[in-house]
Amino acid sequence: MNRLIKSDFKKFFKDKLFLVVCILAVVFAVITPLLYVVIFKLAGEMDPMAEELLGSYVTAKGQFFGAFSFGNNLGLIAPLLVGIILFKDFSFGTVRNKIISGHSRASIFLSIFVVCLTTLFGIILAHALLSLGISLPFFDYQSTPFKMADFWYFLESLLFEFLVYLFVAALVSWLCVNMKNIGMVIVMYIAIVLGATMIAGILQVAIMVLETQKDMGTVVKILQFVQDINVFNSSATIGVGTSYTAKQVWYYVLPPVIGTGAILGHGLLKFRKKDLK
Repeated sequence: MNRLIKSDFKKFFKDKLFLVVCILAVVFAVITPLLYVVIFKLAGEMDPMAEELLGSYVTAKGQFFGAFSFGNNLGLIAPLLVGIILFKDFSFGTVRNKIISGHSRASIFLSIFVVCLTTLFGIILAHALLSLGISLPFFDYQSTPFKMADFWYFLESLLFEFLVYLFVAALVSWLCVNMKNIGMVIVMYIAIVLGATMIAGILQVAIMVLETQKDMGTVVKILQFVQDINVFNSSATIGVGTSYTAKQVWYYVLPPVIGTGAILGHGLLKFRKKDLK
């Protein structure tokens, strides 16, 4: 198993698409903060009050956690490119050769998942840290003074982001072993992400409207529950505050962990029955 994982990592890092992902991560990390700087300067030339108002909404902390969002440029692109690299093992018949060499399908699938999780989260984390480093000279970390509690909140938020990408890595791995071609992997992933994101947006509006209506408390609670268990919506709320309630912790932990287990279990069952040519 360890030999298989090392071999998969070696092939992954040699792929030219990996270099493309790294370049995109650097480019997006540099462009986004600097774009805000330019906008602020232009706004300040027109109205000094506008620059101050915009500055209160943009922080280095927001830039860091925003980098994990699936609506973010790299957040949408990176899983697709990682999936394309991993799917090449199926396109070129490498997986079949691994089975002939004596590797079990379970070890092959888990190796794909480990490589996917490590590389995907590593790329996104590096991108987020670079965004933070570039943002700090221009923006405050947050609108309030930094305290020790904020450091622990930062680490806790980072753990929740890891769990989100644990789920995403499981999904990408599942698509790689179940779809017939890379086109289907790309289409299905985009459809799932955009579908989940659209549902989150619609539910948010519906909840806001229904909260103003009488006798709709039960409906609001149901819709809010659906919203809370939407893993793809988690990154939009992780890191935006200063602390987490016990309820929030459960929602940030249980859905991605349970979802990951379910996806990996189903993926393994399907992969064992898959006919490899």
